[in-house]
Amino acid sequence: MNLSAPQVITWVVGVILGLMGILIHLDVMSVPALEDLIRPFWLVSAGFGILAISNVVRRL
Repeated sequence: MNLSAPQVITWVVGVILGLMGILIHLDVMSVPALEDLIRPFWLVSAGFGILAISNVVRRL
């Protein structure tokens, strides 16, 4: 399996999603619109998922 580094924008999006999930869970940050729609666990999971997929798929 050949892995490739993710593009900068993909990496930034993944990290921002993960950080938002962690900060919302720790009650450091509050985003009422997101808290009603999705749990912090899924934000962190989506961030890590984006980073994992971008390592496998080239040019993502």
